[in-house]
Amino acid sequence: MPNIVLKNSMTFDISFRYSMRLKPGEFVRQYWPLLVAFLGRNLHKLFNFSLIVWVVCPASVMADYSTHTAHHNSQINRETIDESLSSLELIRSQSPEVVSNQLLTLSPKFDVMNREQQYRFTLLQSHSYALSGDYLGASGPLITQLAKPFSEKNAKYRIRMMTLLTNIYSHFDYYADALKTLHQLLPLLADVDDIEGKVHGYIVAAGIFGKIELHEEALKYSGELFSKIDKMKSARNQCFALYSYVDSIHVAYGDDEARFLQIQSLYGDLYRYCAIANEKMIMSSSLLGQAKVLFYSKDFDNAREKIDKAIKLSTEIPYLLDVALAYILLSEVESAENNNKLALTYINQALELALKVKEETQITKAYKLLSKFNEKLGMTDKALVHLKLHQQYREKILDRNHNAVIAFETTKLDYLEKEHQIHYLNKDRELYTAKAELAESQRNNERMMLILICGCLVVLTLFAINMTLQKRKYMRLAQFDVLTGIFNRGTGQNLAENRYIKDSMSGTDFSVILFDLDDFKRVNNNYGHAMGDWVLKKVCEVVNKECRSSDIFTRFGGEEFAIFMPNTSESVAREVAEKCKARVLAIDTRYSGHEFTISARFGISTSTEKDLSLDPILQRADIAMYQSKQQARERVSVYTPE
Repeated sequence: MPNIVLKNSMTFDISFRYSMRLKPGEFVRQYWPLLVAFLGRNLHKLFNFSLIVWVVCPASVMADYSTHTAHHNSQINRETIDESLSSLELIRSQSPEVVSNQLLTLSPKFDVMNREQQYRFTLLQSHSYALSGDYLGASGPLITQLAKPFSEKNAKYRIRMMTLLTNIYSHFDYYADALKTLHQLLPLLADVDDIEGKVHGYIVAAGIFGKIELHEEALKYSGELFSKIDKMKSARNQCFALYSYVDSIHVAYGDDEARFLQIQSLYGDLYRYCAIANEKMIMSSSLLGQAKVLFYSKDFDNAREKIDKAIKLSTEIPYLLDVALAYILLSEVESAENNNKLALTYINQALELALKVKEETQITKAYKLLSKFNEKLGMTDKALVHLKLHQQYREKILDRNHNAVIAFETTKLDYLEKEHQIHYLNKDRELYTAKAELAESQRNNERMMLILICGCLVVLTLFAINMTLQKRKYMRLAQFDVLTGIFNRGTGQNLAENRYIKDSMSGTDFSVILFDLDDFKRVNNNYGHAMGDWVLKKVCEVVNKECRSSDIFTRFGGEEFAIFMPNTSESVAREVAEKCKARVLAIDTRYSGHEFTISARFGISTSTEKDLSLDPILQRADIAMYQSKQQARERVSVYTPE
C-alpha cells in the first residue's frame, strides 16, 4: 500500500485502497489541496532531481563511452602508425622527400606511439635529416635514445641506432666519434640475431675503413657480408651487402686491368639484386661503377649510356651526390674524346651540386678537373684559381684523413687495451668459475656419499627388519603346531620342564592333563583328513578357552594333547579337565557338513616330593588317560597307584 509523505506541519498518509473507493469528484475535493501544497513546496527539488537524471547520468555514461572510445582509437592509431612506418621503411632510400613529408605528419603522434614505434620513427627521422645534410637533426635524436636503457626485446634497435649514428659521424667527417661508436658496435654485431642490423653494421664499418683508405679492413667486413648473402631472405639486405663488397673491391683493385671483367660482372649482379629490391640509389651507384670500368676500358659510348641511366635514377630519388658523381664522370668521358667545352659544362654542373651537398671529396675533384679543362681551353687564370681551390680542399681532405687515421689508431689502441682488460677479466672469471665448479663438484660428491650412506643404512635396516620377521616366522614354525596354532611337543615340554623346576624349588604343586580324542581314526576314514583337521582345530579352540594364561597347551602328536598347569592342585586340574571334556562334547559338527559326536578321555597327574623332573608326572598322566580308555568313554581319570 503506497504512502505519500509530505513534509509540513504534520504528516499525511494517503491510502491507495481508500482512494480507489472514492468517487472521482470526492477524491479531487478531498486531496487536491494537499497535492497543490506538496507541489508548491517541493517543485524545486523535483526540478533538481530531473536535472541530475537527465544531465549527470548521461554525462557519466558519455564519460565511460569516451574512455572506451579513446582506448579503441588509441589502438587504431597505433595500428595505423605501424603500417605507415613499415611503408616508409621500404622507401627510405628510394623516395627521401616522400619519407620526410610523411614524418612531419607522424611527428605529432610520437607520444601516442609505443616504444618500438618510437625507435623506428627516430631511425627514419635521423636518416631523413642525414640525407638532407642536417648533422644536428640527424645525430641528436639518436644520441638521446641511445642514452636510455633498451629492453632485451628491443636490443636490435639499439644496434641499428648505433649503426646509423656511426654512418652519420662518418658522412659528416667526425671520424673520431665514428670510430669510437664503431668499436662499441662491432662486438655487439657478433652476438645479435638480427641480419638487418648485421648488414648495415658491417656496411658502415667497410665504408668508414674505405674512406680513410684502410682497404684491407674494409674488405674484411664487406667480405664477411658477401659470404652470407645466400642466407639473407630480404632482397634489400642482399642489395646492400653486395654493394658494400663490390665497392670495396673496386676501391682496392680498380686500377688493376686484370680485375676489370670481375668488377664489371659484380656491378651487373649488384644492379640485378637492387632492381628486385627497387633500391634506385644503389642501382645508380652500380651504373656509375660500370661506367668507370667502361671508361678505363675506353668504351666511351657504353659508359655514356650507363651514366645517363644513373643520372635519371638519381634525379628521380633525388640524390644530388650521385648526380654530381655522374656529371664528373661524364665530363671525364667528354674530355677523353676532346669535347672540352661540353666537359667544362658538365663539371660546372657537378661542382654546383657538390657545393650544394657540401661533399668535399667531390668538390676537390671538380676543381681539379675544372683547372685541367680551363687550361686545355687556354683560360690559364681560371685554371690557376681552380687549381688553388683544389689544393686548399685537397689539403683539408688530407688533414681530415690524417686525423681520421690517427683517430683510428688511437681508438684501436684503446680497443686493444680494453680487449686485454677483458681478456684478463675473462681469465679471472674462468678461474673463479673453475673454483666454483670444483667446489660444486666436491659438494656433489659429499651429497652423493651421504645419499649412498643413507641408502646403505636404509637397505641394512630393511634387511635387519626382514631378517627379524623371517626369524620370528621360523621361530613360530619351530615352536608352534602349524595346524592348530598351539605349542608343539618339543617347545611345550621344554617350557613346562623349566617351569616345573622353578615350581619344585618353591614347593608348589604342578599338574598335567593328558587327553586324546575318541575314535579319531574313524573320523578320518569316514569323512576324510580335511574333516579330521577341522576337528583338531575346533577341539584346540574350545579347550584353549578353559586354559589359564599360565597354562601351557601343547599338541603331543596326532589327536593327543597335554595341558601343563604350574601352581595347580589336583582338584583344580580335575575341574579344568571336566570343563574341557564338556566343551569338547558340546562341539556342534553340523557346521562342518556332517553330524557326529566328538569326545575325549582325560588323564590327570600331580607332582609329588619324589619327582625330580616332569617325566614321571607325564607317565602317571598317561597311565591315568589309559585307565579312562579302559573304563569308559568321556571319562576324566586321576592317577592312583595300583
